[in-house]
Amino acid sequence: MLLLSGPDLRPPAAAAQTATRVYCPLPEEGIWVDKAAKWQELTRLEVEATCVDDRVQVRARAFMRCSPRDCKWGWTEAELRPGGGVRVRLEGFFGTRDIKMRAFGDNIEADVLVVPHDPLQQEELTSHILKRARR
Repeated sequence: MLLLSGPDLRPPAAAAQTATRVYCPLPEEGIWVDKAAKWQELTRLEVEATCVDDRVQVRARAFMRCSPRDCKWGWTEAELRPGGGVRVRLEGFFGTRDIKMRAFGDNIEADVLVVPHDPLQQEELTSHILKRARR
């Protein structure tokens, strides 16, 4: 991955278009798993990135420990975070899960903010470390 930024001597309009360029693949791209996840924790994250016309398009989906099988959130458009990492907002029937992730080596840290639709329930923030899946 190559990231270019810094002072630019071109006119402001031209400099703004190319001030920061990110190239595929992203460090967060891949399949990430936590086989020891507890009830309603992340068991799997999948992140895909595609470069099209100098733009990075990212999508992600998540799996949570449920019963009898894991709950799955479908592919959702994600965004690059300033300073690195990826963010995806997954809308569900009972609430929203806002996941911020950043890869480091063969691990990814995922901070999950659960925002219930029920105003009587409190938001909950948890952090998880998942490992890159072996192929």
